[in-house]
Amino acid sequence: MNIEEFNTKVKEIAKETFAEEIQPTIQESLKAELDERDEQLKVDLTPDPEEEKAQNKANEAKWDKGEFVKAIYDFRTKNKQDNRLVFVDANGHETAPVHREAESETEVHKTMTEGTDSAGGFVVPTQFVMEVQELGLEQSIIRSNGATIFQMERDLLNIPRINESSHASSLMGGVVAYWTEEAGTKTSSEPKWGNCTLRAHELAGYTRASNALIADSGIALETYLKKAFGAAWSYYEDDAFINGTGVGQPLGILNAPCLITVTRQHTSSLYFDDLVNLYTRVLPESRNRAVWLLNHEVLAPLIEAGAGNAAQASGHQLVFISRDQGAVEALPKTIFGRPYILTEKMGALGDAGDIGLFDLSYYFIGDRAKLTIDTSAHVGFTTNTTYWRFTLRVDGQPWLSSALTPKNGTNTLSPFVTLKATS
Repeated sequence: MNIEEFNTKVKEIAKETFAEEIQPTIQESLKAELDERDEQLKVDLTPDPEEEKAQNKANEAKWDKGEFVKAIYDFRTKNKQDNRLVFVDANGHETAPVHREAESETEVHKTMTEGTDSAGGFVVPTQFVMEVQELGLEQSIIRSNGATIFQMERDLLNIPRINESSHASSLMGGVVAYWTEEAGTKTSSEPKWGNCTLRAHELAGYTRASNALIADSGIALETYLKKAFGAAWSYYEDDAFINGTGVGQPLGILNAPCLITVTRQHTSSLYFDDLVNLYTRVLPESRNRAVWLLNHEVLAPLIEAGAGNAAQASGHQLVFISRDQGAVEALPKTIFGRPYILTEKMGALGDAGDIGLFDLSYYFIGDRAKLTIDTSAHVGFTTNTTYWRFTLRVDGQPWLSSALTPKNGTNTLSPFVTLKATS
């Protein structure tokens, strides 16, 4: 027997010995140990009765989200309780459900709302209107109602005119015509010349805005500023054409040397007689061109303008509209056939110039430079600010130097007539 055969024989003997004698002993030992462990596991895995009760209750309460929300809604709105709902107090302890009475036919209950920021309002975006709401300014009155406009190529504009103040003995300031016999002696005459000078005055202003505002603004800020300042400059210019002093600015109609002021018939009011007196003092040739300008406060007494003091005192015999017409029909748009314009630029009721009748073709306007808008970021470079400068150069004045005395009659005539202030 060689060595390999010997080794094989030994292994077979050892295997038979282990299987017959040693293996059963090991198996019994292992089985006993496993049985002991099984008993211990049974003890460890036996649930606590209270825990098992809670677990069973939890298992019964399983539901999807839709059922849960519906159960809460039914309880809050209909007092209908679902046994799977568990109610807890502020300390987290289970408590009995609290029912409440409906405050109205429709139950009032907690609801997310956009009206309260903390209840959901923060998630609702706000709407932004891309248009600025603003109070409308009056449109230009003097320019758009017949003023005579010149384009100025230089700072000064000289306009020749006739100096004429009376027709009592001559025309055109000195022109006289004679009826003569054949070959009779003729007497020479000539018109009296004068000059109307327009000198450009500057109306200017500026505004500024941060570059961050320009970039982040919800509106086209620069476009709006140009539009807004353009309207404002038109307003200031128009106001000067009516009220300007002529010193560093246009000479306004209400300060014209040819202006006629008519005595008012009643303190701080307007009578029909006042309208008649104004109308009859306007130059005859101007009556088909003139427009009425009046303050808004004049409108009320104008509506009830009576025909004379006695009629006015005895109950407002209306002339502007009839009593039969009442307040149903729209007001007439003219006075003696001429349009009227309401404007805050005329004086308040009872002040000089609260109402006037004007032939605006006798008002000269010289435009040297229309409204110019310049933009600069250099001035505010270190502060990230942009500047806008608004300028225009213009002048205006009535060209007639005095009211006209007619050939017959004592009342002077003019293209510009207004009421005096209350005495």
